[in-house]
Amino acid sequence: MATSAISCRTLLGLLDEFYEDLADPPPLEAAVVDAEDIPQPQQRLLVHAHDMTSTLQHHFGEPIALRVLDCKLDHDCYLRHIVLETAGTRRPAEYGAIRVHLPSLDEAAQAEVLEGRTPMGKILNGRRLLYRCCPGAFFRLFSNALIDRSLRLEAPEWLYGRCNCLAGPQGRTIAEVIEILPPAAGLAVGAPAGTKQSENVSEDL
Repeated sequence: MATSAISCRTLLGLLDEFYEDLADPPPLEAAVVDAEDIPQPQQRLLVHAHDMTSTLQHHFGEPIALRVLDCKLDHDCYLRHIVLETAGTRRPAEYGAIRVHLPSLDEAAQAEVLEGRTPMGKILNGRRLLYRCCPGAFFRLFSNALIDRSLRLEAPEWLYGRCNCLAGPQGRTIAEVIEILPPAAGLAVGAPAGTKQSENVSEDL
């Protein structure tokens, strides 16, 4: 597997924004990986230019709900430390963090973001706002105690994720996102996982 070590602040700076506020922050050990080196089904769920909310909804076959671990306002940005879960069975589907650039959204969308009850992809798609996903890097990360609790893992293990950017039609950044998936066992579903991707209300890359 081709990997390159990279500082956690460079790759996972969004998580650092929340970890640095903890009395005893857990370690973050991560490395960049090539897309083709990500195993299935994680590769199929990460290596695409679609939003993760609808991608996970298609994979699990049920709506995706938001659980906010922490949030903060930083000038015009709203940061959120999150877990996405299946709405019916409450299975952890993603761990991560997001920085939303509030001026890039209209007032109604801003209010829905700040309410903290709806995943970002669902807000953008539901309001039919034009955007595109621009994954910038893929990585593997060794889970820590906080991630283990959030994803209900019995023991630490290597996980896969991506750094993603959501941009508007003129290239203006709407949000930056860290998206980390559970291990393959946590992604198992009764039906085949390779259902077609949803169409973002977005511009295809």
